[in-house]
Amino acid sequence: MEQAWLDIRNGDKQRFIMLYDALYEPLFHYALSLCKDREMVKECIHLLFCELWESRERLPEDVRDPKFYLFTWLKRIVFRQLKSAPIMVSDFVEEPAEESFEDQQIAMEQAYEMQQKLKEALAKLTKKQQRYIDLKFFQNKSYEEIAALENAAVRTVYNVIYEAIKNLRGQAFLLLLLSGRLW
Repeated sequence: MEQAWLDIRNGDKQRFIMLYDALYEPLFHYALSLCKDREMVKECIHLLFCELWESRERLPEDVRDPKFYLFTWLKRIVFRQLKSAPIMVSDFVEEPAEESFEDQQIAMEQAYEMQQKLKEALAKLTKKQQRYIDLKFFQNKSYEEIAALENAAVRTVYNVIYEAIKNLRGQAFLLLLLSGRLW
């Protein structure tokens, strides 16, 4: 593998493809242990190999085991991506590998029940509060963007959202928090 590393440094595309094929699966499983988001893991591995190819001429020559070098590089990319990604409660909750049909049905019923409670709580807000809550928490708009969209002052947007959250106090607001929508 040391020779493959040197060949890649010299621009050998075949060796690069061979390295990719040989290490994709171990890299994937390693990154999956760091982050449960399979799509993000795939993206991180893609970034790793893009960065590797782009910086091939600057790679150190004395790498004894490129596999561990790439594992470390991948870990840095995963942490960089996680740092820039929105934090979701679900990222910290490990799901079992396989759920029984009953567990899946219960989870679906709980999600439906939570959605209904959220709808009921939101229905008690004024139309303006509903709109601002939707823009802020469901469409991820900033206060400034909402103000521009609604032709309102930023301070007004803060106040309307504050009052809406105050009205949602308790279980409904907690549901929003738990569903990860506030991030």
